[in-house]
Amino acid sequence: MKAPFDGNVVDASKFRPICLPRSASDFTMQPNKRFTVSEDCLFVNIFAPSNATATSNLPVMYFIQGGGFQSLSNANFNGGDLAAFGNIVVVQVNYRVGPFGFLHSKEVQKEANTNVGLKDMIMGMEWTKQNIAQFGGNPAQIVMAGDSAGATAVALLLSGWASQNPQTTLVKGAIMESLSLATLRTIDQGQEQYACLLNKTSCTSSPDTLACLRSVNASQLQTEECQFNPNLDGDLVPASMLTRFDQGLYLRVPNIAGSCSDEGTKNVPKDTNTTAEAFKFFQDQASGVLSNASLDLLQKTYLDKTMPLKDVPPNRAVDAKAPAGKLWQQLSLAQGDFRAHCVTARLQNAMARDGVKTFNYRFAPVDDEQERLGFGAYHTVELNAVFGPNNTDGDPPKSYRTSGANAIIVPQTMAYWASFVRTLDPSPMRAADTPEWKPWTGTQGRERLRFKTGDVNMERMEDDQRNNCEMLDPMLPAIEMPQPKEVVVELNRPGTSFGSSWGTSENSAAVAVAAPDRGAKKLQASSTPSSGGTRSTGSVRWSVLLLTLAPLAPMLL
Repeated sequence: MKAPFDGNVVDASKFRPICLPRSASDFTMQPNKRFTVSEDCLFVNIFAPSNATATSNLPVMYFIQGGGFQSLSNANFNGGDLAAFGNIVVVQVNYRVGPFGFLHSKEVQKEANTNVGLKDMIMGMEWTKQNIAQFGGNPAQIVMAGDSAGATAVALLLSGWASQNPQTTLVKGAIMESLSLATLRTIDQGQEQYACLLNKTSCTSSPDTLACLRSVNASQLQTEECQFNPNLDGDLVPASMLTRFDQGLYLRVPNIAGSCSDEGTKNVPKDTNTTAEAFKFFQDQASGVLSNASLDLLQKTYLDKTMPLKDVPPNRAVDAKAPAGKLWQQLSLAQGDFRAHCVTARLQNAMARDGVKTFNYRFAPVDDEQERLGFGAYHTVELNAVFGPNNTDGDPPKSYRTSGANAIIVPQTMAYWASFVRTLDPSPMRAADTPEWKPWTGTQGRERLRFKTGDVNMERMEDDQRNNCEMLDPMLPAIEMPQPKEVVVELNRPGTSFGSSWGTSENSAAVAVAAPDRGAKKLQASSTPSSGGTRSTGSVRWSVLLLTLAPLAPMLL
């Protein structure tokens, strides 16, 4: 960690560098006006209303950005409009990703340096609690929020770190946008990726490989061939996130969790043209353990649907200038279910069972250009409504801008989010002419708020999608944790032998169903390391967390 603040004035009116991505070809490595990248990257950005003072005591939204734990894809989003609109303080944190944040091996574990990307998030939150009052925030009212991988990080922290000390937790509520699953690896599986990284350097024969990795240039550690995600470390991540929620082992705080209607369109190969290609995708997602019968069932449920799909708006016609495989849309529906909608529903079923107030949404506005391209309401598009279309990646769907068809959705979304940050309920301060957002009550109720062009209304998850989720439930653990080859996942559609226990079991199975003669194995978490230590490979340094106030009130600190 850098030296303590020496009392001199620090210019915090501009954004600082973000963290290096896993790959040198990542978009964050390209020339960009919004950010630069560096190993010296552990900063927070703070946005507050222009009239906020040290006595304002405003609620705080602590936002963890996404990027698949491989890059920071929402870097330097401007939270000023949301802060001013909702009279809240918005904090955005940088954290290390890829091998810099999630290297996992016996060598790393020995020094208690596993999951340092998660530790960055925690340290940023601790810093926020200690200092946010100086920027008008209330340290006793912090809502942890995130999108995509950031939402997954929120769920992981709720089921691990935050659940271990509920009396002293920093978190009063949570928001999980476009929530998905991270692939969690055991120490042995992490060791394989550690070896993969060694093979990309000259460190393979070093007597101290970790020291060697720390000595090489950071660019040598950037590779697309090795995989790094949060890991099972017996500490911050003691077990599978699904298992922890199934067993009630998570911090029980009010929360919002939801998905976009077309979660899969940007997350599956657009050129998918054959059933064989789709089957390969399914197996790659699920550790290669789906039975042939399960693949056939996935085909009947998703791939055999003909265009136009009933789940897709009738005006969607994929642009001829952007050709796509004939199974792209069908595969995207499947991926949206098993990577997003059904994951969120499973966690919320557990929380509803435990009496936790949890609110679900489906973000489904129609943008003409995105429909023409075939993407629809794609993964994380709701960020344009949460932050405002001028504050995200610089190229939001045009319909979200002023006078666009979806412009009204921006203040409606901001109002629900700000109401939740302020009251832990999205409804008390909602926008005029929008409905009360009722909580999800479980597999029978399935209540969710639907954002659509020209309207916001309550709906129920359709029976067909509910049945899809029940069918996919045994597949989810194989997505979350790599499974041994002898495991076989058997999927069944409701009305067959699978029954109707989706989301209601207090101790749901944490591993896939296995054929009796092949002996399925249960993966165990690695032994618990000692706490402390945040330094990873590549000579990463902790820096003083510099701050950026909302554009409404830029100042020197």
